[in-house]
Amino acid sequence: MASCPQGSVTNNEIVVHHLYAAEINKSNGLADWVAYRVLQGSIGIASLLPRWWQQDELLPQSITRESDISFPVFNQPDLSNEQDRDYRVNEVVFTSEDRGRLAPMTSFADTPFWEELNNLSNMAPLPTNLRAGAWANLEQAINELTETEEELYVVSGPLYEVEETLNTRSLVGSLPSRYFKIVATEDNYASFVFDADLPIHAKYCDQIDTINAIQQFSGLSLFPELEAELTPGLYSGLRCKYP
Repeated sequence: MASCPQGSVTNNEIVVHHLYAAEINKSNGLADWVAYRVLQGSIGIASLLPRWWQQDELLPQSITRESDISFPVFNQPDLSNEQDRDYRVNEVVFTSEDRGRLAPMTSFADTPFWEELNNLSNMAPLPTNLRAGAWANLEQAINELTETEEELYVVSGPLYEVEETLNTRSLVGSLPSRYFKIVATEDNYASFVFDADLPIHAKYCDQIDTINAIQQFSGLSLFPELEAELTPGLYSGLRCKYP
């Protein structure tokens, strides 16, 4: 909707798949943002879908990652108790337990393209408590919102602490300190910012922030070709009270 997010960096790689588009930061190999569209007919049960990580074939070889993905996709070993269980993306290191998807499986489980969501371009170092708590609960609420809003556009990504400010650009070796998620229609939006260390019992409705603040934090222009300003009209549909 209204074009891909735009930032100040022009040499990053943008990949476009059937289910999502992503901009990959060349400095750390991770997505600066992932954008996708949720439809009534795309949502399904994802609990039995295989979840392996695979290289994104649309990315150049210059963006490399080291992990256990060199093994066949149906035979990836459990490295949870091994010394090399940490996941290395250029100079960024995070544990295997803290891998998550910016575009969720549940929103696309009823499509033939769900396997794309296992691409590393959709991966983020999402801490377990955040991923299994407020983040997952918001994703479920977005899926449920399609009962009344047939088409929802979502943009999601990391934010880094850089000299006491937030940005999508990371320092070498740094991990995101926060994550944002914006859900929108052509007229309305709801937006959230989550601290990376958010406890599992935290409520997503307590993480509301404005779209303008997220643009300032990230340095991104979100929905840059939008002709009219969006209004914060989706919060009630997500069971939240707008401040």
